[in-house]
Amino acid sequence: MPRRLKNQGKYWVERAIVRGAHFRLLFIAAVIVLVSLLGGTIVLSLSEGFAGPGEAVWWAFLRLTDPGYLGDDEGLVLRSVSTVLTILGYVLFLGALIAIMTQWLNSKLETLESGITPISQNDHILILGWTNRTPTVAAELLLSQGRVRRFLARHGVRRLRLVVLAERVSATLVQDMRDRLGVLWDERAIIFRSGTPLRTEHLQRVDFMNAAAIVIPGADFGVGGSSSVDSRAIKILLSIANHPSARREGAELPLVVTEIFDARKISVALGAYPGKIEILASDAMIARLIAQNVRHSRLSRVYGELLTHGIENELYVRECGSLAGARLQDLVDVFPNAVLLGVVRRHGRSYRPLLNPPPGFIVESDDRFVLLARSYEDSGPAAGAEPRSLDRGYPQLVSPVMSRQRRILILGWNHKMPALLQEFDGYDGESFAVDVLSMVPLADRMARLERHDVRLDRVKVTHLLGDSNVPSDLERTEPTGYDNIVLLGGDWLDTGEEADARTIVGYLLLRELLPPEGGPEVLLELMDPGSVSLFRQRRGEVIISPVILGHILAQVALRRELRAVFDELFGPGGAEIFFQPARDYAESGRTTSFRDLRAAATLRGETALGVRIAPRSDLPGGVFLNPAPNQEWEMQPEDELVVLATYADGASPAGGEEDL
Repeated sequence: MPRRLKNQGKYWVERAIVRGAHFRLLFIAAVIVLVSLLGGTIVLSLSEGFAGPGEAVWWAFLRLTDPGYLGDDEGLVLRSVSTVLTILGYVLFLGALIAIMTQWLNSKLETLESGITPISQNDHILILGWTNRTPTVAAELLLSQGRVRRFLARHGVRRLRLVVLAERVSATLVQDMRDRLGVLWDERAIIFRSGTPLRTEHLQRVDFMNAAAIVIPGADFGVGGSSSVDSRAIKILLSIANHPSARREGAELPLVVTEIFDARKISVALGAYPGKIEILASDAMIARLIAQNVRHSRLSRVYGELLTHGIENELYVRECGSLAGARLQDLVDVFPNAVLLGVVRRHGRSYRPLLNPPPGFIVESDDRFVLLARSYEDSGPAAGAEPRSLDRGYPQLVSPVMSRQRRILILGWNHKMPALLQEFDGYDGESFAVDVLSMVPLADRMARLERHDVRLDRVKVTHLLGDSNVPSDLERTEPTGYDNIVLLGGDWLDTGEEADARTIVGYLLLRELLPPEGGPEVLLELMDPGSVSLFRQRRGEVIISPVILGHILAQVALRRELRAVFDELFGPGGAEIFFQPARDYAESGRTTSFRDLRAAATLRGETALGVRIAPRSDLPGGVFLNPAPNQEWEMQPEDELVVLATYADGASPAGGEEDL
């Protein structure tokens, strides 16, 4: 029984102390009162200098709390008790008080730094989740100053506020963001909050209902793989849509821009969120970029310019209601500093892209023009410019003849593989023999392909078990016998840096086996933006998936119509970007302007985006998008025209919106 009473006393003290600083102070106050009573009782019984118990207790309390009284006492008893009380005062009154207040202050600072205090913002951009995409999305938003200014003007706010909801905010996470953003870092513009978007109370913490746009980025290294990441994104959409704040009468849900790996789940995501939503099918998009680079060498340079910030040209969407009723083909010269690709038109809850339309296409009043330009100002119509009647041909019915049989070696495996194989299988008139070398067990690969319902008619897949970082495994594939080699970034590691380390080692080993000139074309997929500097002077094409997807997510958040444009250009089906021989548009050896090349492409039902000039003795060559209309070159047989073309095998050439 005594032990049980002792344990109960300890438990009571523990529960009182852990309840917070207020209870700790009350506990110390109680101890001080007890010590004062004990000291007063002792001196009252051993000394006759006190009128009563109250005076004795007060004497003890003063010695306990103020050491200045120590020299005022006379007699051995009073001095002895006073000394003990003064020492206890230092320990209990001063030491404990300082410790409690210091601990309370540290706790409050830690709570404030942890990011659990609800914010109060209007028209901010909210990023839900910390993934390998988050820093890229933030960087793209901070870089897009002109587009951000127009975004803020549309919402009537003066300053961009970027809010990031991460599982747990820490000094390490904030420093990571600071390091990745570099000079773009602005602690006034970026706000961190701790929490998970799967919990409704945490969503309230970031004032989600008053956000101008919500971005849900994907995670290449998410727990549970791509399927779990998609399920999490859909659950977040449900959490937002069913939050009590969203169900109030008259409440308007914010725009959501989300990434879904598996395109088959897009309809589920659309059904989960009744508000404005733009969905990026990221696996299908990256798969098409890889496949198109395999089919068209050097196309990554075009994609790099269109899908990264600050490299010459970008895609812009703008309204020009005064041009309604005109034929699109007659408006080419109205935009002298831009390339007119087409329009986007409202369609249900989103927008429908109408790029490279057939002849006779009429612009409607609510259409938004899609333009390739160096700046938003350059994308505008010239003052006083009027439509000029131009002839335009119908698109070719059959796509250009590519290599009918292509051997491809893929080193590595990730969640994009099913979409990549399906993309290869979608090209009519072409066939592919694809060998896949990876450490992923064969049974796991077949199970993933089966889950994605991959049925291949034009692609023959051979699975090889091995490690691209082991020289003997790489030699066994005989890489010189392939037309193309693709190194995929692994998603089974913890970070993009680790994945790129394996990709880079595989590339260096591969380079030892390939001839210095000629040989197969090499394409690398990198997962960390910091790795691209290692390949600036090296052979091969590079795609940085997180940068491309982060750019698209950020741009769509600022201008939602761009999602339809990106889907059309870089998603399955629709208009495609091709390199076409320049001799099909101009006589070799003849000096030709871009205006003439553009007119020749228009007659073929194509849109000229630029040129690829082969290196010459007096000209370094390269890809030049949106050159000045009067810029001239002496065209050579090796030169090519970059065109946007729509090839519909077996389709009727009859014009009209139904055919787009």
